[in-house]
Amino acid sequence: MLNDDAEKPPAGRNRLVELRPPVEADAQDLFPLLKGTSVTDTLAWDGPLSLTEYRRGLHERGAQVAAGLKHFFTIVEVGSGRAIGSCDVRLDEDGSRAMMGLWIGEPYQGKKLGTAVIAELASYAFETLGVNRLEAEVFVGNLRSRRAFERNGFVLLQTNPAAVVKRGVPVDEWRLGLEREAWERRTTSLSP
Repeated sequence: MLNDDAEKPPAGRNRLVELRPPVEADAQDLFPLLKGTSVTDTLAWDGPLSLTEYRRGLHERGAQVAAGLKHFFTIVEVGSGRAIGSCDVRLDEDGSRAMMGLWIGEPYQGKKLGTAVIAELASYAFETLGVNRLEAEVFVGNLRSRRAFERNGFVLLQTNPAAVVKRGVPVDEWRLGLEREAWERRTTSLSP
């Protein structure tokens, strides 16, 4: 469920994760899940250089979220209450489309938490932000991530060769998308 005091989609969609605006203290849990791990191998970003830098960045993002300028969240595992990753939705200029992204620390991968996060972010993007199309970019070969998006109704739109240069090496990306109409059909068919 999304925990954002400003605007939130209907609660109770899942019991695995909670999304909430980031706070500086999240860095204590999140930094070790990023620094020196394979998580950053699947992200365009190489991660923070230091805990201090990461704290500062989370503080700034939290202020931007509070001001309504960004849609960035800390992922919290409901069972433990622990911060396990981050996610965001980035609107295009006219607000009709958005890109989304997420990362989850290695100890929490393979438990369908990413699938739950994607479902929450899609609901937030379509219901709260009013987008008509949601997209995500995944490094080619990251099948676990691609499948999490596909379980939420995303379809492969294209493969972009050498879309990102990661540590000096060109990396191809899959672009996946979900249209509002497809999301609405899917959520209607999944309703009790």
